[in-house]
Amino acid sequence: MRDTLSVENPTIQLLAVSFAFPPLAYPRSIQVARLLKYSSFSTVLICADEEGARRDPTLEADAERSLKAVVRIPFSISRQRKYANLFAHHVSQSLWNRWTQRPDRYKPWKTLALRAYEAFAKSNNYKPDVIATFSEPPTDHLIGLELKRRLNVPWLAHFSDPWVDNPFHCTDPETKKFNLAAEREVVNSADCLIFTCQETMDLVMAKYPSGLRQKGRVLSQCFDAKLFRFAPPDGSKLAIRHIGNFYGTRSPAPLFAALSLLIGLDAESLKDVTFQLVGTSEQSFSLPDALPSGLVTTCGPVGYTQSLSLMASADALLVIDAPADVSVFLPSKLIDYLGAAKPILGFTPPGAAAKLIEQVGGWVADPSETESGSSALKKLITWLRTSRGEPWGDPEVRSQYEAINVALRFETFVKEILNDKLAV
Repeated sequence: MRDTLSVENPTIQLLAVSFAFPPLAYPRSIQVARLLKYSSFSTVLICADEEGARRDPTLEADAERSLKAVVRIPFSISRQRKYANLFAHHVSQSLWNRWTQRPDRYKPWKTLALRAYEAFAKSNNYKPDVIATFSEPPTDHLIGLELKRRLNVPWLAHFSDPWVDNPFHCTDPETKKFNLAAEREVVNSADCLIFTCQETMDLVMAKYPSGLRQKGRVLSQCFDAKLFRFAPPDGSKLAIRHIGNFYGTRSPAPLFAALSLLIGLDAESLKDVTFQLVGTSEQSFSLPDALPSGLVTTCGPVGYTQSLSLMASADALLVIDAPADVSVFLPSKLIDYLGAAKPILGFTPPGAAAKLIEQVGGWVADPSETESGSSALKKLITWLRTSRGEPWGDPEVRSQYEAINVALRFETFVKEILNDKLAV
């Protein structure tokens, strides 16, 4: 039996690989930074400094100080590659898929990240005890695959959205075959596979043998209670807000349809109520004629800190998802809503988000069922008229998503695989 490292020792050396990290304004930036900040490991992070990406200096500004080292790698997609991608997009869907979806448009990042790790390890005489990779993008896991081969240490692969099974990714058969083979290598080689909800894990792992499925763990996204500054509602009207962008097949159409129906059934119930949509939309939309002026207002995106302030000062918060038979997505925005401790109404299909909203005490309507949406809106407004400003949300459910508790679960997974490895 060789000497073993105590997994209770807070100086466990963690090598983390995440393309997204503050100040890059990606949802994964926030979640990765928050998880690493609240974990007790000595962490070296390999991340990207992406040219042209939107930045937000308010994103977890203190996270870097809690890490042992952060290696930021300048990254840009060359002009030639951009032109080639644009040409392929117009000429051939399969050609565009081959260049941008196998596994993603960030694949040159793999070579840069591995080179940066080798330079850091050589100059600092560094070798980690454990590796963690975070997607998006999936290229992060291909970096982990190579690091696992080189270093032979335990590896946790943290999935955000599904990779091959993402219902919003439309690829040709050859691209899907390529990504399936790459995902299979990751699943076979990683010691622990982490998913943000049970539904995502079930979807991704359904195609693998039971022995591989046993590697799966659920680790939710998290909120940081310290970032919320609670305030009374900021006006005489009931302010119900949706904070976040509409993209892909997501749109405010389910809200508009439910409001239009409610106006016809009980317009008085909407007196002194305003719905505010904060963010952008990939597709333009116009308000239905049935909606009176001022009932729905829109504004552009705001910084992360301001978005939390808008959550905390709202009377209620909205989740609006695209119609689907089942949703396997648990958006980070919903987890921040939990931190705001304000009533939540979700226009969301059956699945992960709907389950959580109901568990915490909110209202849910399938986005394809207008009558259900209208009824849920009326129930929410009725509750607000009698209980405005009162504490809301099951505290036990909310506490499960606090950053410190999620980080402790992450540490548990690390210690599990270290125990397995160190027992050799």
